[in-house]
Amino acid sequence: MIKLGFQSSKYDNLNLEEEIQFSQSSDIDFFDVFFDGFGPEDVLNVELPSIVTVHAPYGFGKLSKEFQQPYFDYVNSKGAKVFTLNFIDLTLDVVEHICKNIKEAAICIENNIPDRNEFTDETYLDFIVKAHDMAVEKGFKIYAALDVGHAKVNGYDPLEVAKQLNSKGIEIVGLHLHDNDGHEDQHRPAGSIYNGINFDELLSFFNKQKYDVYGAIEHWNNNYNALEYLRNLQN
Repeated sequence: MIKLGFQSSKYDNLNLEEEIQFSQSSDIDFFDVFFDGFGPEDVLNVELPSIVTVHAPYGFGKLSKEFQQPYFDYVNSKGAKVFTLNFIDLTLDVVEHICKNIKEAAICIENNIPDRNEFTDETYLDFIVKAHDMAVEKGFKIYAALDVGHAKVNGYDPLEVAKQLNSKGIEIVGLHLHDNDGHEDQHRPAGSIYNGINFDELLSFFNKQKYDVYGAIEHWNNNYNALEYLRNLQN
């Protein structure tokens, strides 16, 4: 079943407290703290909604263990449901280190643009399968975060990517919802692109899952319009 939430954004001219207030007034299911231009030390005292997820900053996989630790502490102390990481700058050693430091949050690896890991040159699917198998072997669990807009820019049908992940035994717990024209990562609201992503099919697929899927509305504007559009598709 999909839960719908908003994500913090440096493009909306709001601070984190204002974004949270807007989200709560919109009766969202959860809030996603995306560390994009700020870190845990900047928001330690911000009161969060009861259900939160956390998105690591770009380049997180290349940070030293010392600089990664405050993010682990934040995720653990806030009881985050999901911790999302970009696959593009991860290695299996870093994934293992993350697994050892996250207590309860579902560790979700996200597909990025371009569809290549900068260390191994593997595609997202190839990398996450290896990461998932490694985690299982060592007693951990890895999940997927499917960014449907990224999939589209990379030339994939997001629904087909979801089915491929499931066929590999990988559960998709994170879902990033936005649209584009297929040429660049525009973060347009769901339902606003002519002949865009089929969100009706996507929501139908994910609402049939037997676990919670955290669908973060990742737009730079018109978030509430997208929320209404997606809610209407669920009804």
